Amino acid sequence: MDEQRILGGLNPEQRRAVEAVRGPVCILAGAGSGKTTTITHRIANQVATGAFVPEQILAVTFTDKAAGAMRARLAALGVERVRAVTFHSAALAQLSFFGKTSNLKILSSKVLPLRAIGNSLPMPYKFTAAADLATEVEWAKNQRLTPETYLDGLGPHEPPIPPDLMQRVFRDYERRKEDRGSVDFEDLLAGAVDLFERDADALG
Repeated sequence: MDEQRILGGLNPEQRRAVEAVRGPVCILAGAGSGKTTTITHRIANQVATGAFVPEQILAVTFTDKAAGAMRARLAALGVERVRAVTFHSAALAQLSFFGKTSNLKILSSKVLPLRAIGNSLPMPYKFTAAADLATEVEWAKNQRLTPETYLDGLGPHEPPIPPDLMQRVFRDYERRKEDRGSVDFEDLLAGAVDLFERDADALG
């Protein structure tokens, strides 16, 4: 790989991050400021300097589109075989590898079940957008809250409907999902976290 291709055109702060081939690096920057450039060039430099082989590197991002863009940028830098995927895809792969995905059915969208649940709410809350309810459920699950711990875990956070009604929606959503034997994308992340916290083999 060409060092000029990896390091050329970077500003001093980007170059500083790219040249730190080992250890944690936190990059705080706004949209369009070159975070993906910095990350992909750092990965390329890690491979070029021999700090890691490509198969040892996992790059994760939020969307399939962003993961594809990351893979394309790495290829343009001459780096192949690095896994660049979404967080959820990475979690699913880990769960699958350790045999935790038997008969797993992934719910593609929360909106449909939450729309049905929302329609059972009293006026005027039955007109709450299902997308807003889905966002709240995702927030709660990303905080690792359950329907039972939801109210105590709210803190200053304000749900889109009164907390007791939102707890009811959350509980009904989880119950319907469980009855169908389904999991959502947040369950994949929680499952992977739980795997690493409880299974010593997964950490090995």
